[in-house]
Amino acid sequence: MKKLISFLFLFSAFSHLLFSQQKKAGTFSDIRKNYEKMAIDDMDAMPYVKKYIQKAKRENNLPKLIQGYRDGRQFDHRNKIRYADSAIAVSLKYGTNDDISKDHLSKGIIYYFYQKKYKLALDQYLKAYAYSKGSADQYHYHKVLYHLGIVKEHLGYYDEALEHFQHCVTFYQLQSNQNLHINEQFNYKKAYFNSLHQMTVINRYLKNFTKSDSLRQLGYKLTLKDDDFSLENSYFLKCIGISKFHKKEYTVAKKDLESALPVIVKRNDFAWASVIYYYLGKISQAQHDIDRAIHYYSEIDSIFKKYEYIVPEVYGSYNYLIEYYRNNNVNKQLYYTNQLLKADSLITKDYPYLSSKLHQDYDRKTLIEQKDDMEKANKRKMRFAKLLILSGAIVLVFFVIRYVQDSKIKKQYDLLQKRISEGTYHVSDIIQDEAAEYTARKTFLTPEMTLEIREKLAKFEQELQFKKKGLTQKSIARKLGTNSHYLSVYINENKGMNFNKYMAELRINYITHLLNTNNKYLNYRIEALAEECGIAARQNFSNLFFEINGIRPTDYIKKRKEELGIS
Repeated sequence: MKKLISFLFLFSAFSHLLFSQQKKAGTFSDIRKNYEKMAIDDMDAMPYVKKYIQKAKRENNLPKLIQGYRDGRQFDHRNKIRYADSAIAVSLKYGTNDDISKDHLSKGIIYYFYQKKYKLALDQYLKAYAYSKGSADQYHYHKVLYHLGIVKEHLGYYDEALEHFQHCVTFYQLQSNQNLHINEQFNYKKAYFNSLHQMTVINRYLKNFTKSDSLRQLGYKLTLKDDDFSLENSYFLKCIGISKFHKKEYTVAKKDLESALPVIVKRNDFAWASVIYYYLGKISQAQHDIDRAIHYYSEIDSIFKKYEYIVPEVYGSYNYLIEYYRNNNVNKQLYYTNQLLKADSLITKDYPYLSSKLHQDYDRKTLIEQKDDMEKANKRKMRFAKLLILSGAIVLVFFVIRYVQDSKIKKQYDLLQKRISEGTYHVSDIIQDEAAEYTARKTFLTPEMTLEIREKLAKFEQELQFKKKGLTQKSIARKLGTNSHYLSVYINENKGMNFNKYMAELRINYITHLLNTNNKYLNYRIEALAEECGIAARQNFSNLFFEINGIRPTDYIKKRKEELGIS
């Protein structure tokens, strides 16, 4: 009994401390303290993040809910897109334009850095840009510009990318010289150095070597011996090494590249690491150190094998490896040939401009080699070579025709999507000149009759009554409480088309909007789509879809799936 009394006394004395600690541990701030300093993609943070989100939902605290989804996006590497979509959804409903812009930007960064889906990343960046216009947060606005420049650079749109980075350099340089908090000043300087580095790289790609050398010397000097910007300094040192390689200063170029490599590898920037390996390999070739060249080019393949990512600049490493193993290791030759084909497939998909140049250079080299072989070969080999060339020409013509057709389809698809996004893709009344007299018309519908038919026809459209099969002008007129002649007159005068065209427009517009907004319809058969909008025959549906949209439904579905990344 005495023990029980002692326990109750102690519990009473310390219970207020226990409960106050529990209460404190339950605040948003204290929950975040458990994970806010964890590294990105550290899954150990997720139990706390989920607790944070659940608390925000219970308390209907929308700003905290947005923050919780953003934290999930940061730490859950398996579900980044899911959390990104959740953050966007809440921001769209309850957040500011800045919130929406930041969440679209973050989703684009996931597509870019984690999934290497550059076109999807660009789409998100463009949405982020649209919402950031007019924002007072100029740091974020220029961050969007920077990422737009990054993805455009990787897709080969160098001039456009350079313009983005020039804007960023001007802004960040000006802000970094202001009297700001040390953290803000650091952010502006880092953004300035990164933008300056991208300008250095793009000017080299554009063969503006004098400008590129000037920028990389400036960046290297500004970041030298500054531990806060050791990575940026390594980027500029890498650029210096590449410049010296092109000037055939191989020894000093190798020293600079080897000095830049460790920091870049430590930060897991495998893209620029592969570029350094490539130029170290080229230097080894120039110095006739074949073993080192093979080593560096193999490092590029290791990166490609691990991340399924390759920079077009390092593409030539595979040609060297294939040639090296051609006569001494058939298995490795076959392996690197397969890797080259895989790399070519990725480059063709993501780098359209660069890919065409690579193919041009590579095909020209191949043709020259074939010509030399034919001159040395006997008549039998020459006939065989001619047959190969003829077959290649036929295949080339086939792909050219296919390319032209795909380009036309892509153009029509883009035009249609533009109309949908601009809100001009619907059947509406023609804007009439209010001063026009009814006597100027061929028919004489009174204003009262016109208004009555307009209202009833609007209801007919809004309730999707046109989806019913077998509708005729007469049956619709009877349903609207008028006669078919008046209905025909109204449609001709106010819609600018006849009855059949009007019905086709309504049905095709409806099914096109479904395909554009609801992904499940992208998996429907053509017959099912025709049934959905009230058209009886598959062929009739396909013809009307093409007549109105300028593209076949099968082609539209294919392009839409490509845009969304749906297989």
